[in-house]
Amino acid sequence: DKEGAEAEKALGNDKYKAKDLEGALVHYEKAHSLDPTNIIYMNNIAAVLFGQQKYQECVDQVEKALEVGKEHRAAFPDLAKAYARLGNALAKLDRLEEAIKAYDNSLMEVKDGQVELKRKAAMKLKDDREEAAYLDPVKAEEERQKGNALFKDGKWVEAISAYTDGIKRDPKNHLLYSNRGQTYIKVMDFGSALRDCDKCIELKPDFPRAYARKANVQLLCKQAHKAKDTVELGLALCPGDAELKQVGQKVQQSIMGVGVSQEEREARAQEAMKDPEIVNIMQDPIMRDVLNEMQTNPSAAQKHMMNPEIARKVEKLIAAGIIQTR
Repeated sequence: DKEGAEAEKALGNDKYKAKDLEGALVHYEKAHSLDPTNIIYMNNIAAVLFGQQKYQECVDQVEKALEVGKEHRAAFPDLAKAYARLGNALAKLDRLEEAIKAYDNSLMEVKDGQVELKRKAAMKLKDDREEAAYLDPVKAEEERQKGNALFKDGKWVEAISAYTDGIKRDPKNHLLYSNRGQTYIKVMDFGSALRDCDKCIELKPDFPRAYARKANVQLLCKQAHKAKDTVELGLALCPGDAELKQVGQKVQQSIMGVGVSQEEREARAQEAMKDPEIVNIMQDPIMRDVLNEMQTNPSAAQKHMMNPEIARKVEKLIAAGIIQTR
């Protein structure tokens, strides 16, 4: 009796909208009894069970609905809706792996933005839990020591892997980032080395070695002006640190061109022109006038250097190799 079933469904929908779940259930069950091969009525019953927070009963109901729907070639949207409701109930039961699989099945039937969002939420919750379960500061330290031993043996790739595993175990351990950053330098992966140094500084701003290592990487990248800033920032936070002072001397020698060929100086200047701060200084009309005047009238340099802002920019250009002092 399909007409009777549809009439009961309509009555059930009215009750459902009025939040009378028990009343809706009575009509949906009558509809199902009148047309037992229609997945829609079974899915409606599942919706009521979900609303009543009877999540396991909802799962059982949807699984029956899917069996009937597949047997009687239900429409793709109806199958998709059933799988999505199955995913919702499983997620409520904290069975995230099964919920994700149900959402995947739903999306295979019909693409739906809301289902995709729920799948992403379930995946994130699952990943977050797995990550939290993996955290172990003691094992992280074991991986760091393992990485240190590999580093000493010159096994750079293996050391990076050990430090990476340690970071997964304890992502707030600044020493792991510092050590991995140093190892990235050994394999000439300067981009990764800089990121690790920055992360180390973020986690522990008063750790001087991170600034020293970052400045060394910047020197290797022909960015002496940036290395100078890094050393100055590090010394402001960690005054008197011997390692930072030593790196600072190396930076100053690079800026002054000690042991640096003309070709290297030109390469450093070219690299500096990739820095937006340097480009902005060079494009500043006032600075252009200052630089032109300093070339045509060197005695004017002293006058301009009395202006603190101009002096800062000139020093930046000297450090970058744009202005060469010898």
